[in-house]
Amino acid sequence: MAKPPEEQTVTLEQALGIAVQHHTVGDLSKAGTIYEQILQTNPNHTDALHLLGVIAHQVGDNERAVGLIKKAIDLKPTFAEAHSNLGNTLKGLGKLDEAVTSYHKALSIKPDYAEAHNNLGATFRELGKLDEAVTSYHKALSIKPDYAEAHNNLGATFRELGKLDEAVTSYHKALSIK
Repeated sequence: MAKPPEEQTVTLEQALGIAVQHHTVGDLSKAGTIYEQILQTNPNHTDALHLLGVIAHQVGDNERAVGLIKKAIDLKPTFAEAHSNLGNTLKGLGKLDEAVTSYHKALSIKPDYAEAHNNLGATFRELGKLDEAVTSYHKALSIKPDYAEAHNNLGATFRELGKLDEAVTSYHKALSIK
């Protein structure tokens, strides 16, 4: 005989899946609550730490985000996505050189990580290193040719470089994708 729904137990991985679904559709409050519940059961759950840190970044609490994501990285040093998201939070704090270091670490673990290449490019652009930004966007697009955000970022960088024909081409590619 099956247990009534209120008595069924959910594994941590099932709870994580439910939280990720809420997170994906933008219900950060519900996702955060579930991540915190997972951490009450297992304070060293690297995915819950990382994703709770991502939520902290999304709501502008970058200091908390850095702490949570660094803890996940301490527990799992080869966690490329956490290194990239640490870069995002550091960038949010204006610590651009540290963000570059985090993106490079993510890419040393996972060289084909298009999002990290794109994030690195955006940080280089903010640092005024436009040629390095272009190189990073090209790497992202060589991995993921239909990456609209990277096409858009590349277009903006070409515009800043005064390469207007290339900028228009990149913007058109971004618009044709999304």
